[in-house]
Amino acid sequence: MSIEIIEHQENSILLPKFNHHLSQLVSVDWFDIDTWKLKGAVTGQSKGRNITWFIGHQEGEWVLRHYYRGGLVAKLSKDEYFFTSLENTRCYAELVLLETMFQQGLPVPKPIAGRVTRSGFFYRNDILIEKIPNAQDLVARLQSEKLSEAGWHAIGSLIAKFHLAGIYHSDLNAHNILIDSEFKFWLIDFDKCCKKVPQKKWQLANLRRLKRSFEKESLIHEKFYFDDKSWRWLLQSYNQFAGTKFKL
Repeated sequence: MSIEIIEHQENSILLPKFNHHLSQLVSVDWFDIDTWKLKGAVTGQSKGRNITWFIGHQEGEWVLRHYYRGGLVAKLSKDEYFFTSLENTRCYAELVLLETMFQQGLPVPKPIAGRVTRSGFFYRNDILIEKIPNAQDLVARLQSEKLSEAGWHAIGSLIAKFHLAGIYHSDLNAHNILIDSEFKFWLIDFDKCCKKVPQKKWQLANLRRLKRSFEKESLIHEKFYFDDKSWRWLLQSYNQFAGTKFKL
């Protein structure tokens, strides 16, 4: 597990070693959405708190995401972070974690590259990852159709796999779970996430966060196929896979 660093003036391009074949191709322009727009390569976007862009490339379809601050501090600076080292940047940490999980065979997007741009004591950063083909987030799916018992079991075992691997997802919610056309589930968006020693305390807190997410979406949308039975199926599968006896 390692990251190749390519320096270009005030920019540091971060490239997972298994993407070494891209080292002669990658440039700072890859992280500039206007460059892709001029090439007619923008295939779509996802609007949440900020815009995430989808890019068509000869290597496949990618996701381009800029890092933004959240909370009250965003009023002072929406996307600048204090620089201490490349290894401590948000982009570097997410790339390393994605690389680790991808190589372990966990269902996550493949990391492509990242960019850290320094300006004095501060930095901005961006990340490119592979787009999961023919996938939609769980919130969108549950607004249009119900999941079967097997589907909820699959989500429970998905979360258990990550927890057993010591992966703590700091923003585990229904938007960050994808389902593709082959009925495979994926977990995305690992900014501010990390590896931990598996412990019941944080695992249980993570599940509670996910349950609150489903309950919140149920209140927001007029039609949203989630109920107590759905959660029981999910938790039953989680407990069986993880060897726990959680009750929520």
